[in-house]
Amino acid sequence: MKYPIIFLLPLFLFCESLLSEPIYAQEKSDSGIDIDIQGGAKRTLIPMAIPDTKFSTDKKTAKLVQDILRRDLDLSGLFKILPNDSFFFDPKTEGIEKGTISFQNWFNVGAQGLIKSSVLTKGETTVLDLRLYIVDKKARARLEWKAGTSEKEIRQNIHDFANAVIKYYTGEMGVFGTRIAFVRKVKGRKQVYVMDMDGSNVSRITKNRSINLFPTLGGGGVFYTSYAHDNPDLWVNRGGKAKKISSRRGQNTGASYCGGKIALTLSMGGQNADIYVINATNGKLIKRLTNQASIDTSPSWNASCSKIAFVSGRAGTPQIYTMNSDGSNQKRLTYKGKYNTSPEWSPKGDAIVFSAREKRGKFDIFVSDLEGRIERLTQGQGTNEDPSFSPDGRYVVFTSTRGGKGRRLWMMTADGEVQKLLTKGGGYSSPSWAK
Repeated sequence: MKYPIIFLLPLFLFCESLLSEPIYAQEKSDSGIDIDIQGGAKRTLIPMAIPDTKFSTDKKTAKLVQDILRRDLDLSGLFKILPNDSFFFDPKTEGIEKGTISFQNWFNVGAQGLIKSSVLTKGETTVLDLRLYIVDKKARARLEWKAGTSEKEIRQNIHDFANAVIKYYTGEMGVFGTRIAFVRKVKGRKQVYVMDMDGSNVSRITKNRSINLFPTLGGGGVFYTSYAHDNPDLWVNRGGKAKKISSRRGQNTGASYCGGKIALTLSMGGQNADIYVINATNGKLIKRLTNQASIDTSPSWNASCSKIAFVSGRAGTPQIYTMNSDGSNQKRLTYKGKYNTSPEWSPKGDAIVFSAREKRGKFDIFVSDLEGRIERLTQGQGTNEDPSFSPDGRYVVFTSTRGGKGRRLWMMTADGEVQKLLTKGGGYSSPSWAK
C-alpha cells in the first residue's frame, strides 16, 4: 500500500475480513454477547418426492433438471427431500400424467408432495414439463408457472418452477434465480464475483491485480471498493464496464444502494470516517449524515430508503445505530456485546441482522428487532459473519468457517433453523444479496 496508515486505519477498523484477528485478540472473550439460541417449536418440513426426470434422448439435460429441482427445494428450508433409494417401487414405470401415477405408493413412502418432470429436446428447442402433485388429494397443484423453450432459459425456468412451488405452500414467491455478489481471495488477490443464489452460474466482476472489497448489487450494476488506483475508491460495473464513482482521498467504502442514491463511508483525506450520501450515477455529494469524533461506517438502507442502519464507535465500542435518511434521529440499537458490526436491514423493515462477537470470543450472526431485542441465529459452528438478507427477507446469506475448510458461503432461514452450504472451497467474504 502506498498510502500512509492514517488513511488505512478507518477503512480496516471495523473490517473483520482483513484485520479480524489482531483487533479481536485485544478484547476479552467474556465481553461478547451472552445470548444462546433459544429452544422451542421447530419447523415441520414437508416430505417431497422428486423422482428422476424422464427424457427421450437428452440425459444430460434431464439430470440438470432433477439436480436443480432437488437443490432448490432443499435450500428453501421448507421441504424434506425423500431419497430415491427409499422408494420400494420403481418410479420409472410411471409417467407424469395423473392416470399413470400410483398415489398410494407415494403416500406409503411418506410423500406429501410429488414433483414429476420430463424434458424433450428437438434441436435448439427444449420443452420442459414440470408438475407438482398433492399426494393425499391425488391432484395436480395449480402453479403460477410457464416453461420456456430455449436451452439457455432452462436453469431460470426450473428456478421459476421452484419459486411457484414455494408460493403454493407459503403464499409468497421464492427467490431462486436471484443473485449474490461476494469477494473471494484468488492467488492472493481479493476479487469480486456474482453468482446465482444456489451457488451456480458464477461470473467474475473484477480482474485487476489489486484488492477489491465490499460489493453490493443495485441500480443495474455491482458497486465495490477497489485499490486498483492505490486509493480505496468506489467503482461500479455495469454490463461488464467498470466506472469509478467516488475517488475522494481516503476511504470510499461500504456502498449501500437505494433509489438512485449510495450511502457509504468517506474519510475525506484523513478526516474521521463518517456516513455520506452520494448520487449513484455520477458520485456527486448529496449530504453528510454523521459528524462524530468516532468512526461511523457500514450503512444499510431500509427498503423504503427512509432509514439507515450503521455502525458507530461513539459509545466506545462498535455498536449498531439507526437514523433517518437525512441523518436526523440517530439512535443506538444494540446495548449487548462490545463488538457489533455489519448490519443489514431486512427488506420487510422489521429487523436488522448483524454479526457480533459472542461470549466465547468468536463471531456469530444475530438479529435485532427495531426495539433492540436480540436473537441469536448461529452458535457453536466456527466463525460466522457478513450477513445479508434475501430480497424477500426469508433467508440470510453469510460466511462461516465451520467444517474447517476456510470461509465459505452459507444460507439459512431468517430464524436460523435451517442452514445450508452454498459454495465449496474457501476464501469467501462480504456476500451481498441483490434486493
